[in-house]
Amino acid sequence: MPANLTPQYLEADKRYKQAKTNEEKIAGLQEMMALIPKHKGTEKMRADMKSRISKLLKMKGQKSQTHHAIWYHFEKQGAGQVAVFGTPNVGKSSIVKILTGCQTEIAPYPFTTTIPITGMLIYEDVQIQLIDTPPLTEDSPPWLFHILRTADSIVWVIDVSSDDLLENTELTIRRLKETNLYPSSENPSVEKKVIIVANKIDEINALFGFEILKELIENKPVLQVSVNRGIGLEDLKTKIFESLEVIRVYTKPQGKQPDLTDPVILKRGSTVLDSAKTLHKEFAEKLKYARLWDNKQHNGQMVERSHILKDKDIIEFHV
Repeated sequence: MPANLTPQYLEADKRYKQAKTNEEKIAGLQEMMALIPKHKGTEKMRADMKSRISKLLKMKGQKSQTHHAIWYHFEKQGAGQVAVFGTPNVGKSSIVKILTGCQTEIAPYPFTTTIPITGMLIYEDVQIQLIDTPPLTEDSPPWLFHILRTADSIVWVIDVSSDDLLENTELTIRRLKETNLYPSSENPSVEKKVIIVANKIDEINALFGFEILKELIENKPVLQVSVNRGIGLEDLKTKIFESLEVIRVYTKPQGKQPDLTDPVILKRGSTVLDSAKTLHKEFAEKLKYARLWDNKQHNGQMVERSHILKDKDIIEFHV
């Protein structure tokens, strides 16, 4: 069976081969594990990567404490993983705290966040994992970009009231381009979903800064936000969910009401059969058809296994 490796995986493989330290190699392999398609054709490749990670971790553990390098990696939880980043003192920790309730430290001076912290954003009936990252700088460690690269999408927070707006934005764009994370006409192969947030929009000079920002980022979509006044936060939640490109599907036992509190999370474009596979492989193999309820044309009508599902569809399986 062909592996059908994606361009994103091949890029990660290239970065792994260019890695010089064990920490960078481990991060590269972990990124490849996150990106490789999971099917029978890649079983040997995944097993080999797990073996290499294990050997590198043992080698890393044998080194003396004086040569030990800190590295951060977070297993994905919920409907998806979203990393929040920005230059010092732009207010990203305040945004993560108000969206998730996690007790990240907040102070009106730079570098309050020194290690990445995770929290769960509740969006309607799903949970989304947010990572509050340390400030992006000229000397940011490789693991910061590893977190950004392996997240399902990223939120770039910018303080549009800052006197350093121009300098900070140019620095961020350059660092993102260096790590192949900035989508632009120059590099159309980058497929990372980036939500750009103009924070502190209620501050003095913010609207002037907002116009400057739009020019710097070539008029990419920007969401205006103010934590202090609660501006744009609900829209930000929606944008974060939409950036994951997932749908929620509810299952309905035959003759009973559907459970609308615990949706099945699927990638956009998934079929009835894909949904059945999340329950059990053998169940999916025996599936004959399903009945579908939605808000438009289906009210219990029979649909085929190949029917493409939409967000908030309700399905009843028949085997």
